Amino acid sequence: MEKNVEEQSTENISFISKSEQFIEKYKNWIIGCVIAIVVIVLGIFGIRKFVSEPRKAKANMEAFPAESYFTAATEAADAGNYRLALYGDSTSNDKYSIGLLAIIDKYGSTPTGNRAKYEAAVCFLNLGQYDQALKYMDSYKGKDQMTPVLNEMMKGDAEVEQGNNDAAIKHYNKAATMDDNPITAPFALFKVGMVYLMNNDKDHALECFKKVKSDYPESPFFTQMDGFITYAETL
Repeated sequence: MEKNVEEQSTENISFISKSEQFIEKYKNWIIGCVIAIVVIVLGIFGIRKFVSEPRKAKANMEAFPAESYFTAATEAADAGNYRLALYGDSTSNDKYSIGLLAIIDKYGSTPTGNRAKYEAAVCFLNLGQYDQALKYMDSYKGKDQMTPVLNEMMKGDAEVEQGNNDAAIKHYNKAATMDDNPITAPFALFKVGMVYLMNNDKDHALECFKKVKSDYPESPFFTQMDGFITYAETL
């Protein structure tokens, strides 16, 4: 028994000795790796604290005038404010009075730049520049609950305006399934139902209108569906 313990002790000492030799041999490499990891961690922290966060703050500050014009435009459906929102106000003495397109160019990778893409898409859609609208809709990456659905519906709107009804149907149908809430889902179904009517496809149109009627009684579109159902049935 004592012999086994002595042998085990000898093996442990040998293992420790070899470990020490390994550490001694590669200590510079090990220290270098540790330093590299620390530098990487500190670098990531530094980028976030001293670069990313100030950049986000500056982006929000510079975007404020353009987003103010955007808000005014959406409230009053004013084409002039949509243009000011997009291109900025060249007559302003405010050095930050730049448009959404400039915000996208400067800060496209930030949350503010991403939000500007959505707002630019709305502006172009309302100005009748549908290709440009679709360009920014495609580049927008919404992470909230509502705007990705609205963005998908706007793609349908742009396609309808260009006579691409089949593409519009795909976008509206996708929007209807993205978030099953009583606002966007029945709105998307109503829109796709209307496009089906434009395509003389009354069966699919009726399916959409009846689904709004049966599944979304709290929707603002609910009370209007009887008239659209009756109209589609008479075609």
